Amino acid sequence: MGNQTIKIKIDPNETMRFPGVCVHCTCPATESMVLEKKEGRTIRQVDVPLCDKCAPQLRRQSAAEERLQKLSRLLSIVAGVATALTVFLLMAGFAIWLRLPGALLLGLVAAVFVTWLFRPVIAKAALPEKKEILEAAQLEAFSWRTATFVFSNEEFVERFAELNESLLVET
Repeated sequence: MGNQTIKIKIDPNETMRFPGVCVHCTCPATESMVLEKKEGRTIRQVDVPLCDKCAPQLRRQSAAEERLQKLSRLLSIVAGVATALTVFLLMAGFAIWLRLPGALLLGLVAAVFVTWLFRPVIAKAALPEKKEILEAAQLEAFSWRTATFVFSNEEFVERFAELNESLLVET
């Protein structure tokens, strides 16, 4: 299966039409997977159909993935508390009402940063089946008038293009 790119004209508030089959295996779809893309301050989320066989595979985690998530949480907490405590102690010359919020804010930033650092590592540790499902559909780009998708299942691409024939844009 080769990846195919499809670009359609669609406004952000419009609903896209997807065939009633799984984006990965083209079995009848009963659930969905959220594709998300961020460009600047704008985030676009699109629900693509999944079958009842692929959806549980998407939720399954490998042992390495679970370990890394637990480690990420632990290190985030440690980084957050250590940063908050250090900032609180370093700001000893300031009033407590200024020290405490500043320390908590920087501790939260440190915890979020550690969590953000672990995201790609956790994604690499996913099961091969899960990676395959995640790669079956991707929201490559979007603007206020178009959305560009990459699909790996040729049959799904044909059905999607047929449903959205009037909205297709040449790529």
